[in-house]
Amino acid sequence: MKKRLFITDMDGTLLNNKCELSDNSRQIINSLTDKGVCFSVATARTIMSVGHILDGLNITAPAVLMTGVCIYDMAKKEYIHCHYINERSVRRFCDIVGKATDISPYIYTIRDNELCVYCEQMDTPAAKAFAEERRKKYGKRFVILKSFEELDTSNVLYFVITAKKEVIDPYYEKLKGDKELYYSYYRDIYDTGVYYLEICSAKASKAGGIRYLRENYGFSEIHCFGDNNNDIPMFSESDFCYAVENALPELKEIATEVIASNENDGVALKMKELCQ
Repeated sequence: MKKRLFITDMDGTLLNNKCELSDNSRQIINSLTDKGVCFSVATARTIMSVGHILDGLNITAPAVLMTGVCIYDMAKKEYIHCHYINERSVRRFCDIVGKATDISPYIYTIRDNELCVYCEQMDTPAAKAFAEERRKKYGKRFVILKSFEELDTSNVLYFVITAKKEVIDPYYEKLKGDKELYYSYYRDIYDTGVYYLEICSAKASKAGGIRYLRENYGFSEIHCFGDNNNDIPMFSESDFCYAVENALPELKEIATEVIASNENDGVALKMKELCQ
């Protein structure tokens, strides 16, 4: 018998447009996991926001977090695999964005199983909103440094810049080109005036996270769900891939099937159909 895994993106896919999991989706998925169905998420989010938003949802397989940078065991509450950015790439990033006044770059690290976010300042509106939401909702820890030169470069996982596209573009042009890094540059689905540039080790991706789960947990058949361009690598590594109705056209074109939207419990309903 095949060991199947159902794994889904969160924002725009599993979550509705209010960034919430509907009661109906929660009930359907929990009823399936209670019967032994393996279910997890693959997201750019950290464990703080995942744990808060999906409270009460049974995630029965390790989660792929921060676009594949980390694999996290939800039951044991620990990181079981991480891709760190090499120190040369960290220093290059800091040299390019350090002391910038029009952006507020964030650097994510892990020490002793705890995630911490460092920045030099958060003066821009997008940066303030980014930090304030994550502090209030998820208890994320932000540390303001006088300079990124103070940063311990040995355990860095992730860089994030959030701002208007015309502000980020010049930095993206300077930052891109490091073959040891993976770049994800996309528009925020909740605030279309804001863009995100997320940078991590080239060894990390949602696709890599899925490969890790397949190789280490014996999944022989993987079904994934998504809505945005950063889900394309994940689709390429899955046996079956489903784009929600609200997904970008590029994703729909390569999907096994287009399913109901994130506002209409598309992921949960398709899982229920497939498990009958």
